[in-house]
Amino acid sequence: MQTIVRDVMTESPVCIDFNSTMAQAASLMQTNRVHELIVVRNGELAGMLSCRSIVGRSVKSEQKLSGSVFIPPTIGPEEKIDTAVEMLLFCGSRDLPVLSGRKLVGVVSEIDVIKTLTNNRTARDVMRPIKFYTSENDPASGAREKIIKHNINRLPVLSKDGKLKGMLSTLDLLDIVFPQKGQRVGNISGEKITGTKVGNLMETNIFTVKPDEKINSVVNVIKENRISSLIVIDDGRAVGIITPKCLLSLMMPLKDVSTNVVITGLSDYNMENKLAVDRLVRKSLSRMERLTETISITLDFKEHRKQENKGKTNFEIKARIKTANGNFFATSSGWILAQVVNDVLDGLEREIKKKIGKGV
Repeated sequence: MQTIVRDVMTESPVCIDFNSTMAQAASLMQTNRVHELIVVRNGELAGMLSCRSIVGRSVKSEQKLSGSVFIPPTIGPEEKIDTAVEMLLFCGSRDLPVLSGRKLVGVVSEIDVIKTLTNNRTARDVMRPIKFYTSENDPASGAREKIIKHNINRLPVLSKDGKLKGMLSTLDLLDIVFPQKGQRVGNISGEKITGTKVGNLMETNIFTVKPDEKINSVVNVIKENRISSLIVIDDGRAVGIITPKCLLSLMMPLKDVSTNVVITGLSDYNMENKLAVDRLVRKSLSRMERLTETISITLDFKEHRKQENKGKTNFEIKARIKTANGNFFATSSGWILAQVVNDVLDGLEREIKKKIGKGV
């Protein structure tokens, strides 16, 4: 019998009222060590708030949540785990609110889902190389900028010879934006950073594994400690990082991972957009795969918010697809997301047809 969402979901998620302030949200995240909060209004789901949206914006303690709440994809309690895996992988969120009708009945997280994973592979097989990192003496403001720029949630803190010293996450950076009562780190004045080192904020109790550690052991460490990452250590040096999303990729049905889809630069504030884009890409891929063998496709977004157009977003996309017949490129821009995505995908398909002479 296949596992369903109800079997693994958390029935009492951490929630916050829509009319709460940013300072209240930050305090709740710090107390519960969660990166996302479910936002409710009159007892019903109003959206979600991410830690990165607080850290990545210029916000004030008394500011209301409304401007930073995003509309997440939701899932039903009777849905199969495969559906939750796909949604968590492609929407960018850590958690999915679980709705029965309009009633919020729980939340299913990446960690909840990977509890069902059994696999004989090793940490080496799923780890990602450490592309971005920081050091103890780097200014926390610079680390914050790096996290925002690269759309990530954490930075390993490494010594010059690659040894692990700690981890700096968006949760740790909340201590800069909204210091907890009675806390002073470095030279903080209100909500402005005037001098704080990474070493003053980072977590030092970091869980690690060796490259040959079995996946089942990795999953156990993550779920038992409710942590969002593990560092892979080889010969005393940090060589990789494993997150729940790395493990989720092992749970995807084979038919869904034949072509690697990468979507970058699209704002996290509306996760439904990411799912919609992924669906459009995969629908288009089904046509392109009839023309040639597709290996990977990347859509790189740039968003331009225009105040003169009432804050509307102009989307610019650069797309590249790698195929057995070579690489193909296309660009598009416009105000309507779905239309821009379809235009750039149609452009890629036209370029493929030009070269291989099919369907012309």
